[in-house]
Amino acid sequence: MLNERYRVCPNCQHENGNDANFCLSCGTKLDAAATMVKLPHAGDQKFAHPTVSITPEEQAAIDQLMITNGTIPNGYTRGGLVFADGDNHGEGGYKGAWEDLMLNLWRLCTGKDYAGVANLTIVPTVRGEYVQLFATGDALVKTV
Repeated sequence: MLNERYRVCPNCQHENGNDANFCLSCGTKLDAAATMVKLPHAGDQKFAHPTVSITPEEQAAIDQLMITNGTIPNGYTRGGLVFADGDNHGEGGYKGAWEDLMLNLWRLCTGKDYAGVANLTIVPTVRGEYVQLFATGDALVKTV
């Protein structure tokens, strides 16, 4: 099998085995809708963040964002320097810091009506279990 599958608890976000009917952490009933593909070295922007509830409209806006470490693409112009940070609050390693950073980038872009961020640079700081990511880049404004 190319990909391992697991079930994410909708209540506490615990990753359970694919055959689990109840969450091993909080006991919530699980069903096939909770099944996810485990991608240990890859991911996308549709992760299940345990502290954030995203409306369908917000998710649609997030889906339209362009975040790249490349130059400003055609059809966009620079809207100025932007920055965001994310940390893991001492748990979750780089994944926790990345989720926090992405959430803050989403908030920035949707709050300021940016189309995304180009020339993105991310600098990590690691002290024991604490991971902080600091990102800078050019705000993208759609010209068309």
